[in-house]
Amino acid sequence: MQAKDIMTTNVVSIGPAVGIRHAVAVMMQNNVSGLPVIDDEGRVCGLLTEGDLLLRREIRFAPRAARAPEIISEIDLERYISSNGWCVADVMSQDVIVASPDSEVSDIAESLQAHRIKRLPIVEDGRLVGIVSRRDILGLIIDAQTAPLPKGDESIRLAVRTRLRSDLGITPQKVQVTVKNGQVTLDGNVESELKQKAVRTLVESLGVGAYRDRLQIVSLPTCTARKQR
Repeated sequence: MQAKDIMTTNVVSIGPAVGIRHAVAVMMQNNVSGLPVIDDEGRVCGLLTEGDLLLRREIRFAPRAARAPEIISEIDLERYISSNGWCVADVMSQDVIVASPDSEVSDIAESLQAHRIKRLPIVEDGRLVGIVSRRDILGLIIDAQTAPLPKGDESIRLAVRTRLRSDLGITPQKVQVTVKNGQVTLDGNVESELKQKAVRTLVESLGVGAYRDRLQIVSLPTCTARKQR
């Protein structure tokens, strides 16, 4: 699945010279929480989001206490500009992470998570062609097709054993899988309640009819250093 398969192409954008009040009105009228900022050549030069606007002076009813000139840093000056500037260029985030239409959705999802952002502009030849938001990606969960579970007890047993090894690194020597009339039973040892829960999650995700958990939690032995003589 690539960005071009799920991206919104009818993107509401704004210019850097537009006033902040107008930009906020556009966001509210279109029910969006962020706007790509496009320069005169049609290229993405920034992104204005709700988060960029939370420290605006219009929201703060009491003025901040004055600070001594010698302790005002560049960060303080940047915050002052974004809080008091009148146009989008003063407030927008300029370091915009973008992706191409051929970018994998899984990579975009990781970028959104890693950078704690809600949307990624999609650009082609430097120009905005779409946008992918968290909501666009979440829609894939609803539309996802569940892989059918193999029929027959032996086929189910092999499927569970294969996934235990590939997903959790659990070998048949540690956990034994038996299936009778579609009911999966697991026997063996795991190192923690968390791993036991992960095993249960794996089995349930396969869509088995019934599951009996007979796993035992066995702590790994700890090595103690021998006293020197």
